[in-house]
Amino acid sequence: MNLWKLEKMLQDRALFFPNASKLTDQYEVTVPEYISEQKRKELESSGLKGRELEEELARFHWEHSPMKELTLINCWSVSPHESYALWKIYLGGSKDGVAIKSSVSKLIRSVGHGNDPYPEEFYVGKVRYKSFLTRNELSRFDVITTKKPFYDFEKEIRLFILNYPKSEGGTKTPYQMKEGRTVRVDLELLISELYISPFASEDFSDKVQTLLKEKCPTKISVRQSQIRDE
Repeated sequence: MNLWKLEKMLQDRALFFPNASKLTDQYEVTVPEYISEQKRKELESSGLKGRELEEELARFHWEHSPMKELTLINCWSVSPHESYALWKIYLGGSKDGVAIKSSVSKLIRSVGHGNDPYPEEFYVGKVRYKSFLTRNELSRFDVITTKKPFYDFEKEIRLFILNYPKSEGGTKTPYQMKEGRTVRVDLELLISELYISPFASEDFSDKVQTLLKEKCPTKISVRQSQIRDE
């Protein structure tokens, strides 16, 4: 992330969970179109047509909807080493930035110890990278944790929050669902180390150290990226 995102995270002592509809991958958290086409052909073969056909299709879509607009996601990469590609992509053209090193257990516990004023149930899943889903893989959890193979370099694990329509027991949230929400976490537990971008300017590390002293009472280890690339 770049410096302003780190500053925001330290100031709020929270992680941001954007609405899944904000994700750029248009395949993500959606039931594949070929599944819908398969179901249409099955219904047509059974003799259904016209309004009855469309009603059955609508029922199928309702039963298997991952409810993308009601899903909030926070994404991480699981890897024993840094990723040159992720540095390039997530800094968005900037040279200055940081990466947080943590662990899956610390991530989960930091949310549990964050004492957020609006606690919700959280789920965690390792993303599978598959070209196709079968009809037996249409649970909401399966769809949310599956991406196309184009993205397998991300090695992603994600935390997510599942909201529901009011008709299914959902409640009104104190945050703007279409945008997402911040979730308070235990930062000292979450952050094992901070890594400085391999492309950062010489004084950037000093800026990070100053920010940490101002915003984080517990000392956090800061390391320079091990990547050497100009």
